[in-house]
Amino acid sequence: MSGRVASDRSNGFMPTMRDPDVDIESQLVDCVLSGELLDLAGAETVDESAMRSWDDSRTVQANLIREILRGRRATSADPRGLRLRGARIAGRLDLENLTAAVALELQDCFLPDGIIARDAALPGLALDGCLIEHPAEPPLAADRLRSAAGVSLVGSVVIAAATAGAVRLAAAHIGGQLDCSAARIRNRLGPALNADSVHVDQSVFLRRGFDAAGAGETGTVNLSGAQIGGQLDCSGAQIQNQSGPALNGDCLQVEHGMYLHNGFEAVGTGGGGAVRLLGAHIGVQLTCRGAKIRNGSGPALAADRAHIDGSVNVGDGFEANGAGQYGAVRLPGVQIGGRLGLSLNGVQNESDPQSRLLLDGLTYGGVPIGPSIDDLLGLLRHGTPVYAAQPYQQLAAGHRAAGHDRDVRRILMEQRRHQIQAKTTTGKGARAWARLTGLTLGYGYQPWRALIGLLAVLITAVALCVLAGDGLTHTRNSTTSGTACTSVERVGVGLDLGLPLIKTDARTQCDLTATAAGQWLTVAGWVLQLLAWGFATLFIAGFTGAVRKT
Repeated sequence: MSGRVASDRSNGFMPTMRDPDVDIESQLVDCVLSGELLDLAGAETVDESAMRSWDDSRTVQANLIREILRGRRATSADPRGLRLRGARIAGRLDLENLTAAVALELQDCFLPDGIIARDAALPGLALDGCLIEHPAEPPLAADRLRSAAGVSLVGSVVIAAATAGAVRLAAAHIGGQLDCSAARIRNRLGPALNADSVHVDQSVFLRRGFDAAGAGETGTVNLSGAQIGGQLDCSGAQIQNQSGPALNGDCLQVEHGMYLHNGFEAVGTGGGGAVRLLGAHIGVQLTCRGAKIRNGSGPALAADRAHIDGSVNVGDGFEANGAGQYGAVRLPGVQIGGRLGLSLNGVQNESDPQSRLLLDGLTYGGVPIGPSIDDLLGLLRHGTPVYAAQPYQQLAAGHRAAGHDRDVRRILMEQRRHQIQAKTTTGKGARAWARLTGLTLGYGYQPWRALIGLLAVLITAVALCVLAGDGLTHTRNSTTSGTACTSVERVGVGLDLGLPLIKTDARTQCDLTATAAGQWLTVAGWVLQLLAWGFATLFIAGFTGAVRKT
């Protein structure tokens, strides 16, 4: 816990130190008039233990601060506002419905009864390095607060046991930034930061050691329905909830990027997900590099129907450990305008390995960055809870755009295999036909397989005719009627039997006999003709794409 006294001094501005011969309240009024910071701590160490030991000599009445902000005790206040460091604020600081002309800046102050600022209008509110508590109500209750220059809780500690939240900024409108960097917020009965529907014109910072622990289904950090004009930076944040989501960003709107990386860790509980971004809209990019998200009873990351205009990176050390049948990472219906960076090794479902990711309806640009095509096909086959055609089609579209035709065929063939295995085709007959076309045509994507089958029929027909013995003799029309056919003539008869359309006229000179060998060859010829016509028909169907049904 440290304020900004050092920076004030480095700029040539010396804060007013406590004068033991003048009462604190008079000094505070004078400093508000002159725009100076009243520093009651000086160079001494300011931490939680020290704050709790402060006596009346370091006490400022909450009502005095309210009266100053109302303009009653300092009628010509400096625009810098009320600036106070190292004080114990006696009583609950009540700013409810207050419209102030000057900002409030408390540094390294102890507020054992907290602040109420519902429906207040302030030029700015800074509570950096403060210790804020309340036994039953939210220590900072600022629903519908309007702060023109921003709200800062940098390095503050907030301790609560309130179902409504420890820091409440629901429906507040913050003209600048909301900066909670390095803040530590604890609430054993509800949210740590409850800022649903907050409107922040610039950025929100929950970074550099931000540490929040809360409870309840609304989330430890509740940003549902929030509108953020800049970025949402949660780099290095630690967020925990043993009875609900860690971070709730349902319907969140972020104009620029959202960053859950550089040591970001979230632990949540329940089927809703540890980190929730359902229906969120992120303007530039979503980055989760190196993030660690855990949920022992539901999804780790749930971002159903989210819309990200730029790229998404859930790779480079990303770890998501979830549970349940609905996927450890849920991305159904997500629209990504740019590229998708994906790490598969770190995504695990402890209770159902088949439900690692849910991707039906996910769209993105190009080919996913990171995993190989083998890894992706393995994921779609063995890491998704149910068969869906769209993820295969999306992957194939990216490779098609990149000119990877061979990979496209491979993806679509794997899709067809998965579809048949999942028994989503209609009836046993349809599945049998699909298996046949898979074997003979590669499901229509490798029609050359039918030509191989036709060639095999042809070779078989020629071999049978060559080895037929007395099954073939010269016909009556031949000058050598009744004698054995030559090898060339036998090959010609084999070609006639193995080719569905092309004929050599060899059978005008050499034909089948009525012997047992000839009858056997006759029956074999019928079968070979049927197979030849079948393979020819399959080739035409595969070549024209008639059997490419998914």
